[in-house]
Amino acid sequence: MKLAILGNSPLALETALRFHLNGAALTWYIDSDDLSGFTSMKLPVFHFTSDLGIGILQEINSSYSPVVFAWKAWEEGYRNPLINYLKAHQEVKTDEVLSVTKRFLAPGEQISGRSRFLDLFRIIYRVNPSEFIEEQKETNPETYKRLTEEVLNSLTTTIEMYQDYDLVLDFRSDLGKASASVTGRALGEGRKSDKINYGLEALKASLSFEPGPDLRELAIIGSDSLAAEILVSLEDWIREPRSRLFIVSAEEDPFTNFLTQGNPQTVNKLKALFEHIELEFENEVETFTRKLREWQELDDFVQVKIPRPTEPIPRLNYFSGHNVTAMDELIDRKRVFLTLEKPEFRQGKKHPENNILDLKTIGVDYILVAYAQKNKHLVELDAGEAGYFNLTPSRPNINRGWENDLVKLEGIENEIFKLFSPAGTH
Repeated sequence: MKLAILGNSPLALETALRFHLNGAALTWYIDSDDLSGFTSMKLPVFHFTSDLGIGILQEINSSYSPVVFAWKAWEEGYRNPLINYLKAHQEVKTDEVLSVTKRFLAPGEQISGRSRFLDLFRIIYRVNPSEFIEEQKETNPETYKRLTEEVLNSLTTTIEMYQDYDLVLDFRSDLGKASASVTGRALGEGRKSDKINYGLEALKASLSFEPGPDLRELAIIGSDSLAAEILVSLEDWIREPRSRLFIVSAEEDPFTNFLTQGNPQTVNKLKALFEHIELEFENEVETFTRKLREWQELDDFVQVKIPRPTEPIPRLNYFSGHNVTAMDELIDRKRVFLTLEKPEFRQGKKHPENNILDLKTIGVDYILVAYAQKNKHLVELDAGEAGYFNLTPSRPNINRGWENDLVKLEGIENEIFKLFSPAGTH
């Protein structure tokens, strides 16, 4: 069988190893996802490995035996040697996948008396022409000699190519750019801004944020595992007394799901951060209440000389159950504004006092959008298309995510081997 594996996750690597050893002819399309920003928890020493991978390393006289897990050590000692091993036996590409379709069948089209599985899958991908030319120079020297100077000069832009496959295993992550709105689009979101980051880029940006006069107010949109990781990475910024954070989420009680599914270390850090901010605000309210009482007990002629104590404003504000419906930026580009709305059918259980107005606008210095989706590669296939297997890897801070993914992978293997027999079994 000829199959394509899409994705740059540890799960995609594991899948490529398994099907290589089962006799498949495979092409692995590696995208650019980088999960090393997930640093809130100490992963088990041999996380993102398998007995199969360790065994292959031993066969090629390599080893991976870390004392503690670290992303760089995992990449250098485990991932990279295994990718090089696969390159020696299979096709490994770093080209961008543009689309996944059937070769001839349109979505919904049926073949009389036959399954759609009869038609092959077609993957169209973008090739860097300079890399392609160098590849021809090495692998097809005769073809390269026939390339005229005119042809070589014409290859100044990227070119598109395709390959056809029996099976497609899509293990691309869901950390690509999505919308700030759960509906998939907010008014004005198409404008480019240097004050907004999405998905994995939002996490990377948060790792470098420091308290300062140009970054006093920040909005995080979303409340899943990615938003939790961003929050934990912002701990130093959040603990600065002059920082103010807005969390906007369609979830009625933000972070409820993550607090039950997340890695315990990340969950504990997140809880501690929330408790710190809540306790800080409670102390400010208590101080305000005391000072207000003292001010109210003053004589009238004294009150007019002493300002009334200022009521504290919480540094953490939730807009739960809300949608981002519009985004805008002023001409001076110093602030970016979000228009928020909460539908009647959705409750806002966290900070319900923010539910009073139907429409509200908040202005911040920066926006981090934690909503993410699979990279926007076109997949035009029927729902449940035979031969197309789609598994989004668990994010690293989900409890037992790797173990659960391996179980799901075994299920996919079983389904595939019902369709094909490994080489040499006939």
